[in-house]
Amino acid sequence: MAGDAALPVWRAAAAGGVLAWTALVHVHPPRFFAVASVFCAVWLAVTWRAMGPWRRPPPSLSLPDAAWAGAQALVLYAGARAFLWAFCGGFTDALCGPLRTIYATFGTGSLGTALALVLVLVPAEELFWRGWVQGALRPRLGRWGAVAGSAVLSSLVLLGFGEPLLALAALPTSLAWGALAEWRRTPVASWVSHALWDVLIVVVWPAT
Repeated sequence: MAGDAALPVWRAAAAGGVLAWTALVHVHPPRFFAVASVFCAVWLAVTWRAMGPWRRPPPSLSLPDAAWAGAQALVLYAGARAFLWAFCGGFTDALCGPLRTIYATFGTGSLGTALALVLVLVPAEELFWRGWVQGALRPRLGRWGAVAGSAVLSSLVLLGFGEPLLALAALPTSLAWGALAEWRRTPVASWVSHALWDVLIVVVWPAT
């Protein structure tokens, strides 16, 4: 089929998209969230086409799925706050500089930022990592191996672009979101958890 023949092209474009996305995060141009929203909308569409056999209609979200996603986001947020407190003002100030740089770069407190995160940025990341990458790794590594593989790859990409603090945050959160998606058997659960966590830590109660 013509669509199947085009899959390698779409997959190369989706993989290139994650590199371009990470470069965009690293460079953080002016009006970052406006630029990022446009980019992620395109990347989301490209990844959807790249998924091929792993593409499914958007699944529904049950009340238990939503409850687990919300609870997970709160636990992850509390853990992040505790970790960052320990390394910025608690036991040491080792992470104060990088943390303040991140918040100064991306800004906080904007409704527009929250909408961009929930509606475009998080869905693009979730479809790529929990949709395409986990779907591709699952036949080779099994369900939980795919979760670990996806999380490690996401951190390595960030490290490759010189973002150690973001890579440190990505590893446990990606493991948690990947596990939630596999357990609940719906990527919408990880999207809800990821979106809520991002809004909490970036917009509502930043860890500064």
